[in-house]
Amino acid sequence: MRQKRTALGIGLLLLICGYLRFVAFPVREPDMGSQTLSESEAEELKAERAATEEGLLTGLVFAGEELPWDKGSGTFYLPVDMEEETWETGVFSAADSGVKVYFLDNPLADDKQEAVREGKSYRLLAVSADAYQEYAVVFSGLLILTLDTDTGAEIRYDEIYGTLRFYEADAKTDWVTESIMSGHIRGGSSRLNHKKSYKITLYKQNQMGAGDLRKNHLSFLGMREDNEWLLYAMYSEDTKVRDKLSLDIWNESGALAIDSEGFYGYHMEYVEVFQNGEYWGIYGLMEPVDYKQLDLTGEGEAQPEEYLYKQKDAGVFELKGSWTEQTEEDFEVLNAYLACLESGDSAFASEIGELIDVDNALDVWLYLQAVIGMDNIERNIFYPAVWEDGQYRLRFMPWDMDYSWGNVHDFDAGNRTRFSEEILTMRIAWRLGDRLIELDVDNAREKVKARWKELRQTVYSDEWLTEHIDAYAHQVTDSGAFARDEARWIYGGHNDDYESLKELALDRMEFLDEQLADPLAYLDLEEYVE
Repeated sequence: MRQKRTALGIGLLLLICGYLRFVAFPVREPDMGSQTLSESEAEELKAERAATEEGLLTGLVFAGEELPWDKGSGTFYLPVDMEEETWETGVFSAADSGVKVYFLDNPLADDKQEAVREGKSYRLLAVSADAYQEYAVVFSGLLILTLDTDTGAEIRYDEIYGTLRFYEADAKTDWVTESIMSGHIRGGSSRLNHKKSYKITLYKQNQMGAGDLRKNHLSFLGMREDNEWLLYAMYSEDTKVRDKLSLDIWNESGALAIDSEGFYGYHMEYVEVFQNGEYWGIYGLMEPVDYKQLDLTGEGEAQPEEYLYKQKDAGVFELKGSWTEQTEEDFEVLNAYLACLESGDSAFASEIGELIDVDNALDVWLYLQAVIGMDNIERNIFYPAVWEDGQYRLRFMPWDMDYSWGNVHDFDAGNRTRFSEEILTMRIAWRLGDRLIELDVDNAREKVKARWKELRQTVYSDEWLTEHIDAYAHQVTDSGAFARDEARWIYGGHNDDYESLKELALDRMEFLDEQLADPLAYLDLEEYVE
C-alpha cells in the first residue's frame, strides 16, 4: 500500500513539474525568424553550391497551402491580417522534395503593418544538394484570388475552364477555398482597357467524381452564396474608391427603401488577383445583378413572369436572364414606360404612377445628383419589372459607378478618364426624375426635400462619407495593393489623394443642401452634357 502511495506521489509530482515547466517555458511554435540566415551562413551555403536559373521552386508552402506567385519575378505572396500588429506564426517550406528555403531578410525584425503597406520584398534563398536560387516573398493585406486556366491561356472572350483558389488574409486554418471555374471577359467599353473585367462561374464534380460538372455555390467575404461572380478591374477609376463608395451609399439608402424579398443592390469587396502565375492587380469581387439577387420570377417559374431590363445606352435596352426566346411581348412593360416618358405632361402625370415605383425613381434621381453619376444618365441602369397588385410596375437600380464624384469620359486619355471641375456644380439630368419633379407627380418636390434631409443624417452625412472614404483608402493603400496595381498597369488611373476626394464629396453635399431647398428651381441649373 505504501509503495502504491509513493508511486502515486511521484507521478503527481512529475505532473506538477511538467505543468510548471510548460508555464515557465512554453513550447514556441516555429516562426519566420527561425528561418533567417546570417550573411555568413548564407554565403557558406552558396559557396558549396552553384547558382541556377532553372527554377528550383515549383511552389512555396505556408500553413499547409501553396502560395500564389508571380513566376516572372520569382515573387511569392502571403496574405496576412494587416489589422494585427503581430506577424503570423509559421514557417515556409518548398513544395519540391530535396529543396530547403531560408530568409535572407528577417520579416520579424520589421514593423509588420509598415512592411505590408510598403509592399516590402523579402529575399528568400532556395537550396538543393548542389544548387541555389534567390526568390522573394511579399506580404499583402488583401485577400488573394488566383485563376489558373487548364491551357495556361489568358482568359478572353470565349469561355475557358480552370481552377480558382481563394486565400483568406485573417486566418491560416482552412484558409484556402478551391473550385473548378470557367471565365470570360465581360463589360462594354471596359473591354477596350488593358486590364480586363471577368465573369467567373464555379463548378464541382458530380457526387461520383466524374462526368458532368454541377454548380458550386460559395460565399466570399460575407456576400451571397452563389456560383456566379464578377471580377471588376477598376482600371479607369483612379482612386479605386469611387465605385465602392457609390454602391455602398446605394446599398444603405435606395436599395433598403424597396420593399422586396430580393436585394436591389450588390456588394463588392477588394481582392488581389493572379492569373496563370502572373500578378494581375487589385480587383473588386462583386455579386452580379440578376433574377436571384432581385428575387424575380424568371421564365418557366411561377407565373406571371417578371423581367429584368438593362439600359446599355441611349435608347438601347436588353432583356437579361436565360430566355429560350425573346418576343415583343417580353418588352411590353418597358415599351409602355418609354411611351409614357415621351408623352405630354398631362398623360405623363396621370399614367406614370401606375407604371413605376415613384419613390424608388426619386431615390435614384437624388442618388445621381449626390454621387454625380454622369455615366448613368442614359446607361447603366437596371429596370426590374415586378408583378404586384395585379399589374407590372418598373423599379430602377443604378449600376457601374466608376464615372462619379467628378470623373468623366475622356477617350483620348490612356485610361479614358479625366476629372471635371465644372461638373461639381452641375445637375445630372436623369429625365424620369426631372419630369416627376417638374410636374410634381405624387408630391415629388416635397418628397425629394424630405428624403434629402433624412439621408443627410445617414449615408450622405459628412461623418458617413469621411469615415467610409478613409476605410476604403486604408484597404487599398495600407494593404500595399494600390502601389502594386500602379506598377503593373502603368497606363491605368491611379490617384491616392483621398483628402481631396473627401473635400469634393463634402462640398457636393453642401452644394445640394442649398440647391434642393427648391427642387423645381434646381431643374434650371446647367446640366452636364458629354
